[in-house]
Amino acid sequence: MGKVGLRRIVLTVVFLLLVLNIGCSEDLYIGTKKENTRPEVWLSSGPVEGDTTNYQVHFYWGGWDPDGEISYFEFVIVDGNPFGFNPDDTTGLDKWLKTSVYDSLFRVTADDIPTNISINNSLYTKYQRTHTFFIRGVDQHGYRSEPQYRSFTAWTLAPYVLIDRPIDSPVLGRVITFHWVGRDPIDTPTNTQDPDSVRWLWGLLYDTNGIYQPGFDMPKDLNENPWRYEDKWQSWISYNAPGDSGRETTIGDDEVLEVNRTHVFVVQAKDEAGAVSAIFDRRTNFRQFIVSESIGPELTIIEPYLGSFRFLGRNFTPEKRDLPPGVPLNFHWRADASKYGAEIVGYRYGWDVADVSNPADWAVSFSPFILAAPQRILYSGSHTFLIEVIDNTGASTLAQIEINIVPFEMGRDLFWVDDFYSVDFPQIYWAMPTETQHDQFWLNICSKAEGFVEDGDVYDVSATNYKPPNIEKIGKYKNIIWTYSISDNAWAPLILFTPESQVTSGTHLTVNYISIFLAKGGHLWTCGRSDRGGGLAAVLAPVNQSFPMNLRCEITGNAEGCTGDTSGVYSMAFKDYCVTVLDKVEGIHRTGTGIPFRTVDYDALSFAYKDSDSEYNNNFPALPDTLALWEEITKSGRFFDPLERGFTYVEIYNPEYWLQLTGITSQTCFVPMYRMRTRSSLSPVNLSTIALWLKKYEDVEPDIPPYSGLGVAAPSVHVGVPLWFFDHAPVDRIGDIVFEEWQIRAE
Repeated sequence: MGKVGLRRIVLTVVFLLLVLNIGCSEDLYIGTKKENTRPEVWLSSGPVEGDTTNYQVHFYWGGWDPDGEISYFEFVIVDGNPFGFNPDDTTGLDKWLKTSVYDSLFRVTADDIPTNISINNSLYTKYQRTHTFFIRGVDQHGYRSEPQYRSFTAWTLAPYVLIDRPIDSPVLGRVITFHWVGRDPIDTPTNTQDPDSVRWLWGLLYDTNGIYQPGFDMPKDLNENPWRYEDKWQSWISYNAPGDSGRETTIGDDEVLEVNRTHVFVVQAKDEAGAVSAIFDRRTNFRQFIVSESIGPELTIIEPYLGSFRFLGRNFTPEKRDLPPGVPLNFHWRADASKYGAEIVGYRYGWDVADVSNPADWAVSFSPFILAAPQRILYSGSHTFLIEVIDNTGASTLAQIEINIVPFEMGRDLFWVDDFYSVDFPQIYWAMPTETQHDQFWLNICSKAEGFVEDGDVYDVSATNYKPPNIEKIGKYKNIIWTYSISDNAWAPLILFTPESQVTSGTHLTVNYISIFLAKGGHLWTCGRSDRGGGLAAVLAPVNQSFPMNLRCEITGNAEGCTGDTSGVYSMAFKDYCVTVLDKVEGIHRTGTGIPFRTVDYDALSFAYKDSDSEYNNNFPALPDTLALWEEITKSGRFFDPLERGFTYVEIYNPEYWLQLTGITSQTCFVPMYRMRTRSSLSPVNLSTIALWLKKYEDVEPDIPPYSGLGVAAPSVHVGVPLWFFDHAPVDRIGDIVFEEWQIRAE
């Protein structure tokens, strides 16, 4: 080896020794060793140490490194306080989570120490759990700060569940679909969200010894000893699982429910903090029921002329109705099996089905989409319409409606139905006509009709125990005058409309022959005493007679927002008379915010005047401009003395104040004839309509056989006051105009 090579070896060894001696220094050239300083971390905001807070906890922190920078933070949340938690929960880097941010919202568990508390008279379960939050910083060299910590107790209100289908019934079917709604109060009962998950249990009702015991109080034991049932629950499933599987389940489809035995079904919810429903109650999340195979779907059938029917079970006795020939029948229906937890799977229908057990005899096969039948017009004979509905348990309901076609010749000219009850009494106050006065007034008008015979063309309702004329009697005439009072009459029960939602299986509906008469081209003049529940308001059940009334969607009573049953469109007042809103001078008036002040002193009628804005009225230049109250009833000291009171026997149609207030519009077939002046111009019903032209069937000629004479297309008339109380001469002229339109005025 030469000198040069030896020299290189020596220099290399010296260099390595220098590196070994100063390798720990941060400055190779300076050569002095510098110790790394730990970073520092602090909690700048969060719960006060030992505080009780919501399970959603927001922490803020900060930190610095005296000789460098903090690369990231590490945190961990453990159960318990710093002196009572498990050290294993913070031992090892795998227990700590990294973050680069300086704050975060943490959701922790609150699933311990359940306590029932009352809030606004409702019972809730409060859960809580103590936690400790640790935070530390890590610098660029991996040095970690001393951890900072904060202990707090998180709490939450447990979620709750309400089983809303089927309704709480003691008897259910063999296949039951339970549906529920869950809510999770976050911190107050009004601040809620969906629960995280749910689970349920079901089965026969066993006691704590595993013995079938229908009288065992299981909700009480569930509340006191929930551990006893832990192995009976199904697995937890997300509340928002696909296909509503977290909100409903069906039992009995893959399982066999024992008939005539008591079963239970219970639902429990859990929130994101781990709190679970701990209150079990028969009114909310616990159902106890007997399984029966003798129940079936509830079937509702609607036909505009016949009304609504409700059937339950397989009753082979048909509902019977008489109809004239040529009435278009349009049946539609719906069924419900939810009351006993089943589901509808199909409908079928047919006319005059010979053998209900033979599928070939029905018009269609079972289908869930068949909800109506094609229009059918019957001209003779007796025919039976059948509908059958079946549910997913195999239970069915069979409905039968028998239609008997009766003669409807419409050959005679005029029929007066005297449905205004009165007696002959000493006339002193003139608040009512006597029987003789009322009869003479209308007989004078009717006598102007060609062919009218008092002995044969008048029907006195009071003489027939207040029964309406039957359909055969009505069917003999082309034109009818029907005068009514507010009680003791046939008018009210005949036109009474039963809303679809209020029809029961025991409801017996009278066919409204007046509506059918109009549809077949008959002409009608109706009027009478119309205060309180009289007049067209008789389509409403007495309990629903609160005014003003929107017939389309308040038929079951005043309903804000016009929601719910809208079958009122089939009532005679809406469908045939084209009236949308009914109101009264004297009656039960609704009250509330924004509703104008109503008083009889303001609202009573002073006189009536012809609606000059109605183009239809221009067709009748002889129509009286004014209908003044008869001087006999307004004399001093008499009941309707204008110094004492205005006229109150009045019904009002589509009042403008209510249309504007609610945004309702009139039907296009609504045609005012006369309006009213009220005692005070401040009355909200001033200038409202009280008499109508009925144009709905104006272009329809009476459907009469050729041998009965030609029919006449003409309007009908309705007046919402009893005309006897007005000047008789103008009323006579109205009679002349109406009879001319009907082409029955005697020369």
